[in-house]
Amino acid sequence: MNVTALNLQRLLPGVDFCAHSATGTGTPSVDPVDLFVNGVTADSRQVRPGDVFVAVRGTQSDGHAHIGDAVANGAVAVVVQQAQSNIPVPQYVVPCSATAFAKMTMTVHVGHRCPIVNVGITGTNGKTTTSWMLRSMMQAAGLRTGLIGTIESSDGVSSSVSTMTTPSADALAVHLKTLMQQQATHNVMEISSHALVQKRCEGIRLSAAAITNITQDHFDYHGTADAYRAAKAQIAGLLHPDAPLLLNMDDPGCQFLLDRMVGSAAIISYGIQHPDAELRASLLHRTHRSQRLRLHLAQGDAEVRLRLIGQHNVSNSLVAAGLAEQLGIRIRDIVEGLESLHNVPGRLERIDEGQAFQVLVDYAHTTDALERCLATIREYVPGRLICVFGAGGNRDQSKRPMMAEAAAAADLCIVTSDNPRNEDPQQIIAQITAGFPRGTQFTTRTDRREAIALAFELAEAGDVVLLAGKGHESIQEIGRQQLPFDDRVVARELLRPLSGSRTLHELSTACALNRSA
Repeated sequence: MNVTALNLQRLLPGVDFCAHSATGTGTPSVDPVDLFVNGVTADSRQVRPGDVFVAVRGTQSDGHAHIGDAVANGAVAVVVQQAQSNIPVPQYVVPCSATAFAKMTMTVHVGHRCPIVNVGITGTNGKTTTSWMLRSMMQAAGLRTGLIGTIESSDGVSSSVSTMTTPSADALAVHLKTLMQQQATHNVMEISSHALVQKRCEGIRLSAAAITNITQDHFDYHGTADAYRAAKAQIAGLLHPDAPLLLNMDDPGCQFLLDRMVGSAAIISYGIQHPDAELRASLLHRTHRSQRLRLHLAQGDAEVRLRLIGQHNVSNSLVAAGLAEQLGIRIRDIVEGLESLHNVPGRLERIDEGQAFQVLVDYAHTTDALERCLATIREYVPGRLICVFGAGGNRDQSKRPMMAEAAAAADLCIVTSDNPRNEDPQQIIAQITAGFPRGTQFTTRTDRREAIALAFELAEAGDVVLLAGKGHESIQEIGRQQLPFDDRVVARELLRPLSGSRTLHELSTACALNRSA
């Protein structure tokens, strides 16, 4: 950040710095009122002369261990959580350096008052689709709207591929600065549980927020269900005073939080099954390509033709509409926004190259998401349902057999690699297949392309092949490599030359299908 003459105390208005001398005790050599810096960074390698370095404790390393490097690179002050000895520059102790960094970097790029209206969405599943729905409603209302999420980041004019759901605090600040430059007025954010725990969004205040659901995921990071729920609940702390938080009353995880969050936010409940939900939706008609529903909102009722199928998308549309009306969006713009959204990349995305069977690609990589996805498809498939799926390496191992239990709703499962990362793919597959219920028909292929090809060879007219787990992703992480791999691209490559078919019996014999004992 190359900004001139930033007053250190003004970077964190309302915070009383506890400054320490070079030895870590006594009277500070420089009062923060008198200290001006050129920029703020939490990466010691990026420190330039005149910067202030914020020592943030991360998952891989602790910034406090790199204070010496930061000073050697020219830092004129450091912000720490614990006073350090033998530091030759002023140090300022704060309760949480990650929070301090998020607020400081936002002030540098945006100022003390952010003019952008920010909306945050968290939850295990549904964040992406809900955010795309909400953005579409805002665009229908004529609002230039930015987006931060799993698939893309947009400044309201142009977009780029995302590398993580919620970026770092300094990247968020740059994003909002760009929105201001593009004259955007609103911003929709997917906020991950990791980002909430790591305080990446503490420099932002939300005008509305929602928790879509809380099921099992990321236990490798959070450790327990209670810790994961507590992480999601932290989104309430990002809200402006009296700003609403929408909670899904159909979801046990959200119900668990409801009583525990009384007083921490203005709660608005929603649901398609819970009788006491304030916002509700009812299904009028559905086909394999669309569904008609009636939304019961605070403004009144609205009938919508939604091109995204599945009960989970009824819920997603309801919460998106609830957020929109809290921001003053009219019902007609809510309806137009929903009806103009034809698809979300990698979310039950259809792949059609003229084949006799259907192919759908979905990001479902949790037990709950896979169950919902398969249940949605099952309602419409006239033939068999074939599911290709895996589980990520270096992630929660306890959910692997649970994924198999969910996938068993298909007629045939092909277990393959997802993103094995630094784990043995065959070991991951073995842990998955151990969870199949008795009688499940399955086979395994370590190579994902081979697994997809096998699914297409087995599929007959009237069948549906679901490629689950990677959705919109365009790479596969194997070891330390990130290799190009997009289920949608691979599917099209394999479908185009496909001709002729053999019977299921012949192919089942040839590929040695297993049946769990």
